[in-house]
Amino acid sequence: MRKLIALSTIIVGFTVLQGCDEGRLYVDEMPIPPEGRTVTLTAHLSGLASWPDPSMYVVLAGFNDDSDYALINKSVPLPAAEGDEVSVVLSGIKENVTRVELCVINRLRKHILSFYTIDESQLTASNEIEVNAGTLNVGMYNTIQERVFNSTCVNCHGASTSAAAGLYLTADKSHAAIVGQPSKKLQGMSIVEPGDAAKSALYEAISTDVSITDGWHYNHTAEVVDEGILAMIRQWITHGAKED
Repeated sequence: MRKLIALSTIIVGFTVLQGCDEGRLYVDEMPIPPEGRTVTLTAHLSGLASWPDPSMYVVLAGFNDDSDYALINKSVPLPAAEGDEVSVVLSGIKENVTRVELCVINRLRKHILSFYTIDESQLTASNEIEVNAGTLNVGMYNTIQERVFNSTCVNCHGASTSAAAGLYLTADKSHAAIVGQPSKKLQGMSIVEPGDAAKSALYEAISTDVSITDGWHYNHTAEVVDEGILAMIRQWITHGAKED
C-alpha cells in the first residue's frame, strides 16, 4: 500500500513538472498591474519634427503644483506622416501628480509650455485614463506665432490697417517678413538671421534693452518675459528659423 502511495506521488510530481516545462501554467504571461495610474493620449499631430531635440522635447508629462519640473514623462513618437494620429502611454503615475500635459520640456525636464492638459479631476476618476486631444499643430514656429506674435506683437504689427515700422507679424505674413529681411532699426542685421540669434534684430529686441537705449519708444522686452519662451525663440533661430 505504501509503495502504491509513493508511486502515485511520483507520478503527480512528474506531471506537474512536465506541465511547467511545457509552459501550461503561464506564470510569466500573467499581467502584473503597474504601480499608479496610466494615461493614454491620442491626437493627430503636425509639426512635431520641428523641435530641436535634444534641447527641447514634446512629451506627455506629469506635474504637481509645487514644481515646474516633470515628475514623470514619456516622449511623443513621430507620426508616420504629418498630421497622422499618434498614441502615447504614460504609466506609473503616482498620487503626487496632479496634472498630465502634452507639453514641451527642456533637457532638465522643466516645463516650457502646454498644448493639452488633463487635470486632477480627470486623473482621480480612474486608474486607466484615455483621452483624445483632437488635432493639434505643435510646430515650433506655429507655437511662436500663437504664443508670442498673436498674443501681443500684432497689436502694433498688423492687427490694424497699418504696422509699426512696416513690419507685419500676422500669421499670413510674419515668416516672410522677418526671416532674412534687413532690420530697419539695427543696421547690418537681419530681423531674423537663420542660425544666428546674436545677429537677429528680433532676438536682440526681446532679450536686451536695445529698444530702450536706442529710442524705439517701446520696451520690447515686455513682450516675452518667460525665460522658457525666450529660449524657444533662440532655439528656433539657431536651428534655421524654419516655418514648418
